[in-house]
Amino acid sequence: MKKNSKQKRDFKYQGKKDKDKKKKTQDADKYQGMSTLNQVVGLPKSHAFHSSIPVAPTKTVKEPLPICPDCNERIQSIAESFSLPGGGYIHFDCMLARLKAQENLSDGQSISYVGRGNFAVVEKGEDGRYTIVRTIPVEDEKAYQGMKEFVEGLKI
Repeated sequence: MKKNSKQKRDFKYQGKKDKDKKKKTQDADKYQGMSTLNQVVGLPKSHAFHSSIPVAPTKTVKEPLPICPDCNERIQSIAESFSLPGGGYIHFDCMLARLKAQENLSDGQSISYVGRGNFAVVEKGEDGRYTIVRTIPVEDEKAYQGMKEFVEGLKI
């Protein structure tokens, strides 16, 4: 008789397992094919937003394409060049090569652009930090501001 009651208990337990398994598959079927969390949660699909505020047109730079005096090639991006004191423009890489040829660099020294139209001779210390040995001004502040205004004036 005990054997029968145990079998009944196992049967009841087995029935609960089947119910849980059936519920899980129903839930999985319900959510199958839903690609976003919003769809799973039941939020409505999003729609395209149409603003009444006008969109400002994007400005682009109309490049003047001057010729670099060092390499005799066109400068494709005027914003990535330097203005020369006598007029004209020079590539960033050409200016860097010109400065490397002019400067007497010792071992461990190199030339780096430090911003606002200035380069510097830098030296790497034993701790891995770079220190500025001396600054090399390429564009003065007036020429640097003039270049920024020139590039802004080229935008259409």
